[in-house]
Amino acid sequence: MPHIIVEYPEQLLEDAEAHAILQVIHRSIADSGLFHESQIKTRAYPFRAFTNAGGSDAYIHIQARIKSGRDADNKKRLGEVILSGIKTLNIQASVVTAEVIDMDRDSYGKYAPN
Repeated sequence: MPHIIVEYPEQLLEDAEAHAILQVIHRSIADSGLFHESQIKTRAYPFRAFTNAGGSDAYIHIQARIKSGRDADNKKRLGEVILSGIKTLNIQASVVTAEVIDMDRDSYGKYAPN
């Protein structure tokens, strides 16, 4: 935990740039001490069609999905950590947003076959 999901227009980023964003987010969260490095899972999904306030300005949206139970200050700090890492990159998006989402701890399941 956490699961980090980066959504972006496919024409905005090359695969290497998306990978660099994932690495920066991973490192920023690990360095913050909020989560252990081995717990952080990151992935990126390009999307083909979008609008931004009715226009075509490219944007990036980042979800941080965490198990419920953390207080508001920790969630706010996680969002800030993610965005501070992103600010170090030269991204040509009109805006980058981050959202921290609680996953219900009681219904979350995990299977590790190894």
